[in-house]
Amino acid sequence: MLTEQQIRLYARQVILQELGQSGQARLCASRVALVASDAAAQPRAALVARDYLERAGLHVVETEPSVPVGLAKAAPVEPALQACAEWLLGAWAAVETIKLVAGVGVPAQQNPALSIATATAEVD
Repeated sequence: MLTEQQIRLYARQVILQELGQSGQARLCASRVALVASDAAAQPRAALVARDYLERAGLHVVETEPSVPVGLAKAAPVEPALQACAEWLLGAWAAVETIKLVAGVGVPAQQNPALSIATATAEVD
């Protein structure tokens, strides 16, 4: 259950019919870890994803940067568009994780360039 402070903090999310207090409680009880397949090439994506996830109420766990086995590197992007591409990748990854944890919508397939591992606690 959410506290009064959490209800005020996440008011915009709680009023969404698809999410409500129970979905927000699931977000607040969840822990996620960002895993970038090429951390050096995707720093903004990880920062944007982290920011979105924390603002949604999820707890982001620190992980060591590494290249997970079997994950492809992101496709090359025009240098002038790199910052925008990373921002969009981070935002997309965060939104898809929020959908998965909250149980709303249909999450898209994870992008191998930035995946997010989730661990959700049981909520009363």
